[in-house]
Amino acid sequence: MVIPATTRTAATLSAGTGNLTTRVLSALGTRLEFGSMEDGGFTASGDNSEWIDATRKELRGGGCVALPTETVYGLAANALDARAVRAIFGAKERPADNPLIVHVSSIRMLRTLYHMEPAQTVHGTDNAALESAGTLAMQRRLDDAERSSGSRWPEIPHVYHAAIRRFWPGPLTIVLPRPPCIPIEVLGGHGTTVAFRFPAHPVARAAIDASGVPVAAPSANASGRPSPTLARHVTHDLAGRIALVVDGGPCEVGVESTVVDGYSTNAFVSAGDDAAPTLSPCVLRPGGVSVEALQALGGAWQRVRVYRRDFASAEIEANPTTPGMKYRHYSPAAPVHVVRAGDRQALRTMQTVDRLARLYASVGVVLVGDGCVRVQDKQALSSCRVVVHRVADARGLAHSLFALLRDLDESDRVEAIVVQGVGDAGDGLAVMNRLDKAASFHA
Repeated sequence: MVIPATTRTAATLSAGTGNLTTRVLSALGTRLEFGSMEDGGFTASGDNSEWIDATRKELRGGGCVALPTETVYGLAANALDARAVRAIFGAKERPADNPLIVHVSSIRMLRTLYHMEPAQTVHGTDNAALESAGTLAMQRRLDDAERSSGSRWPEIPHVYHAAIRRFWPGPLTIVLPRPPCIPIEVLGGHGTTVAFRFPAHPVARAAIDASGVPVAAPSANASGRPSPTLARHVTHDLAGRIALVVDGGPCEVGVESTVVDGYSTNAFVSAGDDAAPTLSPCVLRPGGVSVEALQALGGAWQRVRVYRRDFASAEIEANPTTPGMKYRHYSPAAPVHVVRAGDRQALRTMQTVDRLARLYASVGVVLVGDGCVRVQDKQALSSCRVVVHRVADARGLAHSLFALLRDLDESDRVEAIVVQGVGDAGDGLAVMNRLDKAASFHA
């Protein structure tokens, strides 16, 4: 796989928000070829391979690196290093009780975590358990675990196996029991589970593999801002706060991963009386894998439920097990007005724009499909600048939403934003989840 090349190779940035010089290294033009999903490994050739050694050095030394994934850019740090994990929260100004997703580059890396020593107060490469993870002794331990259990991947609940084979590497995150080696900071200071993902983007996959450590990685933006889908979005928010940004071009999916829970008590529905609870996995955060795609796996996944749509939990609200559930997210500086899908959406959009045009000097509009918008109030029309962007459908909105919110806010400098919503089917569920969190008003 080749990351498409451009003429840009490297840059340095600094900002008043931090005391670091932020390097931007391009991965564009690097050819990456990968081994199996089971064991990992990769080879690199072509242009601009400096980012691989630089990323490895930062991650192994306890630093934070912004990496492209297929969903959004992530702010990565060694997930086995409590101090490195705390640096993520500091750089983003993220609430400390908002948990992180851990990213791996192979099934072996994930399984190994369950056979390592408990987390210690260590930093960087001082973790002796980490250094032993790649030894023959560890491989024998993994082989023995499979033999004694009589099944493949015994550390991973069986309900996930079909999903892993179908969607990994990719935009699916699964909730698993916490391995003892993962520090409590990754969990937001509470709970007994950790969310794991195996990203598909070649740069993220190679960076994790080269460093030899799993990485905790939320979106690489200032907390509360729209997630970054370009390297320049990262530097806009975090220049001066982190040491390294790897530019891998635009993100393909555009919204974060789908988070599913098939393990905790949330995944089981009481059948009443003395009957055993029924396994009914739940989507805690909609994302790059649709509910319909999960249902197509069959078995227990046909009973998949969506949090807040199909059920609620006071415990999840108080102590979320995955990011994107507790706090307002994805918000630009300009207030966002969402016009929900349904009857007379075009008319409601026009009425909303007309009203805002009387209040603001500039309004941004994101239309879905082939509709149009115009300001009917002639006085408002003469004094208000209306900037219109258009996407084809729900998938186009998913791919472009965060970038459009940023462009309207940072480049077009509008004072209010109107976005047409979409239905919940397919990609629409994830899009509306993000829009609802970004919105100040609904129409």
